[in-house]
Amino acid sequence: MKKVTNYMLLIIIVIFLGCKEKLKPLQYAQFVQGKESGLMKVITVDNWDFVFQYKPYDYILLMEQRTKDPDFNFKKRMENLKGTAWFNISVRRSDGNISPMRYNLGSNEEYNQRLNYFLNEAVKNIRLIYDKKDTLMPMAYEFENNYNLSPQETMLVGFKLPKDEYYPKKAMQLTYDDQIFGNGTIKAMFSTDNLKKIPALID
Repeated sequence: MKKVTNYMLLIIIVIFLGCKEKLKPLQYAQFVQGKESGLMKVITVDNWDFVFQYKPYDYILLMEQRTKDPDFNFKKRMENLKGTAWFNISVRRSDGNISPMRYNLGSNEEYNQRLNYFLNEAVKNIRLIYDKKDTLMPMAYEFENNYNLSPQETMLVGFKLPKDEYYPKKAMQLTYDDQIFGNGTIKAMFSTDNLKKIPALID
């Protein structure tokens, strides 16, 4: 009976994947980065834009393969990603005139305080609520210091999903408590429907 159940589950998965829209790399990246996909959320608070970007595994691999590293191992990397969820959290002024690191800056000491916050403290203010019940803490975090070359600062954050979840398939709420600019807790919801509509990537 167990074998029959497993076989039926495999058939359902194959049918589900077969019905997915299929996109080539450029169109796939545009889909993930587009507001219509529901995978990228822009939340504006008091002239600050907080951009939350969910990154499916195929999108991560697509971006990493652009480096053309001859040692890049697709299968190994995909195996490492299983059971995790990854996001970019970007912060910028709505007018885009100046980097958040330089906005209303009073001194070099204040700049260093902001830098230390993004390097070491911001991760403590990030949570992921998975399936409306599991509150997950980051397992990985990195601040992309662009040295004020662009008016946007980005944090990369990864979460370990609950047991037996090989990829995100249930609603996720990503929260960031903005301690440095005083905008409070910012929340972005990624619905189950959004996740189901992610297309398949083809060469």
